Amino acid sequence: MLGPLAFDTTSLSLTNEDTQCLMCCTKYNLKQSLPSFLKHIFDIHHIVIEKPQHIDDFALYLSHWRERFKKTPIEQIIPAVIVKPSNHKYFVLSDLLKEDKVLRHKLKLEAMLRTQEFEREDTTFKTPCLFCKLMFEGKRSCYLTHLSNDHNVRLGNPQNLVYVDDLLKQIEKKLNLLQCLYCEKTFTDRNVLKDHMRKKQHKRINPNNRFYDKYYAVTYLEDHQCNTHVEDLPLEENSDREYADWNESELTITCLFCSHSDKDISNVCLHMNSKHRFNFYNVSKHLDFYQKVKLVNYIRRQIHCLHCIYCDESLQDRDSLEMHLKICQQGHLPDSKLFDQPEFYFPTFENDCFLHYLDDIDD
Repeated sequence: MLGPLAFDTTSLSLTNEDTQCLMCCTKYNLKQSLPSFLKHIFDIHHIVIEKPQHIDDFALYLSHWRERFKKTPIEQIIPAVIVKPSNHKYFVLSDLLKEDKVLRHKLKLEAMLRTQEFEREDTTFKTPCLFCKLMFEGKRSCYLTHLSNDHNVRLGNPQNLVYVDDLLKQIEKKLNLLQCLYCEKTFTDRNVLKDHMRKKQHKRINPNNRFYDKYYAVTYLEDHQCNTHVEDLPLEENSDREYADWNESELTITCLFCSHSDKDISNVCLHMNSKHRFNFYNVSKHLDFYQKVKLVNYIRRQIHCLHCIYCDESLQDRDSLEMHLKICQQGHLPDSKLFDQPEFYFPTFENDCFLHYLDDIDD
């Protein structure tokens, strides 16, 4: 049975300002009256918003659909659900609708990016170390480096982590429960746990535990399809660091224009520069990280569909496309209107390793 959803709103980030309804001029303070707003759009406008508690910027989400419904009737955008016996038509906004799915994911990305930017710049972070008596003050990345260098704790590249405070709380909670971070077995005391984690190389997060996906930026780029969190890190040989904690499976990075692959992203970029006359570093150095992601996904799709990345002309085969690109291409960036679109937040190919190493590309 359809109906307005009731749920705990305490964890939602909602504005205290009045927000206008999707379909009329009625305004609600979402922080105080979200259930009333959901009941209003259900009773008056026959609209259901599925899983609103999972929408990161609810006010911006509503603003998007309000503008869409001003331009296009809702019946032309959302298939109606007819409920018996009243025969009332209801319109369900959910991620089953492609536009809604892209919008929700875009808002999630933007919320993650804002948090990550704050965590990278904030210098007021303060915490006692989880493994020694150090009271740490400064940037979160420095504390994560301390955990890695001094205690051999592998949480991954600090530049890939987000919502770090909550991640550290989860780790502290497990340690206080005498649980191993990796296998989650419970031990009799802290010394036994510490010895187990050191000898079994378990000072790391289990990459197959999807609970931790939300703490790694790369999973937001791949819509939670990737569970490779911890990167290959140099080995240490001190008394508490004598065991390697991560040995990632061999991954290869594929050229954006052909099947050439290599384990080093710089070698792949050198290949693209010499073989395809496309200097990825030069054309993308003025883009931010997420624009680079969209550029890669756009090129992947165009090449897969045998379309030119500049003029979108369709070619018959790979050889014709390569010849066309040599004529059309002058080593420049495709028009941003072509690739800087929300749809290209999503990878063309699952687990595209090129996306994992965007920050490692040098001139």
